Amino acid sequence: MKRLELVTDLTAICDNAREIRRRVDPSAALLCVVKADAYGHGALQVARALENQKLADAFAVATPAEGEKLVQEGGLTKPVVVLGLPCGEEDAALSVENGLHQAIESVSEAEMLDRAAAKRGMRAKVHIKLDTGMHRIGVSSEPQLDALLSAMKTFKNVDVTGLFTHFCAADEDEAFTLEQKERFARMRAAVHKAGFTPVCHAAASTAMLKSGFAYDMVRAGIALYGTGVKELKGVVRPAQTLLSGVISLRRIAKGETVGYSRRFTAPRDSLIATVPCGYGDGYPRILSGRADVLIEGKRAPIVGNVCMDMLMADVSDIPDVKKGSPVVLLGKMGQEVITPDELAEKAGTIPYEIMLGFSGRVQRSWIKLQEG
Repeated sequence: MKRLELVTDLTAICDNAREIRRRVDPSAALLCVVKADAYGHGALQVARALENQKLADAFAVATPAEGEKLVQEGGLTKPVVVLGLPCGEEDAALSVENGLHQAIESVSEAEMLDRAAAKRGMRAKVHIKLDTGMHRIGVSSEPQLDALLSAMKTFKNVDVTGLFTHFCAADEDEAFTLEQKERFARMRAAVHKAGFTPVCHAAASTAMLKSGFAYDMVRAGIALYGTGVKELKGVVRPAQTLLSGVISLRRIAKGETVGYSRRFTAPRDSLIATVPCGYGDGYPRILSGRADVLIEGKRAPIVGNVCMDMLMADVSDIPDVKKGSPVVLLGKMGQEVITPDELAEKAGTIPYEIMLGFSGRVQRSWIKLQEG
């Protein structure tokens, strides 16, 4: 028995990509988002699988360092777009040296990339980020955009390869999303008028399913990993399974307590199983007394506070539990399944945080890609 293992099913992710392709505008390229280690699924493994299956037209990361890893270690041949801004000369150098398409919002960033490219005898590739209402990063007004476009014409070593924005509430506020779309259309027209013809993309996992939002490319992020988009529920599936096992069993009498702060009092004579998974592994402590684990194909409620390295579950109603019995904390066992959405709802967070929150001491493995 392994202490704790996070298993990622690459076939599930590739199947999800195929389902996404079936549902988006067929003329749009598919930009697969693998930032933050592919939302905790393993960026190198996921990107290689998607590229090998010819499912990705490009990949997106958050930082130049993430992009460098894909290019140098992953050996990818598809374009890699950095969605975050360069934080200095080192980032600019990484982007240029690895042929990354780097997001920018200002003349100063373009200057950095131009210098880095000139020094190396290379071309810098940039995607201009437009702020249409997210108010996070990006060019936020048409005068600022005009100034940037004028400056871009003076740089001898920079190519404008992309133009993009991000919808902040595509799944919640249709009216505001349409406002953002209109702003993007006006600024996009200004870019074209200035003589640039970049690849345009605006839609992430939710907006990509809306008619008229695809442009030249869509960004598939959370949907690739089987959650986060209500329109795809039951169509895509989660790819992670968090596995452990029972390391200890003890019988306690009615009225006895379990765990730190004695937060759980047994309402009857009970059988308590200890599982070697805790908040030190990234399993949220807030799930204490709220979530279940799966043992022998049945749900067992977590009792007492989740500890740093262990948690306890009430298995009084599950026969045949013994030391070494397999435990699923996330994923499927028999007919039961615990999804990232379920844990996120019980933790008061989003499935993104559940999927990419497991710590470095959790062993990782990948189910071999099944073709056909």
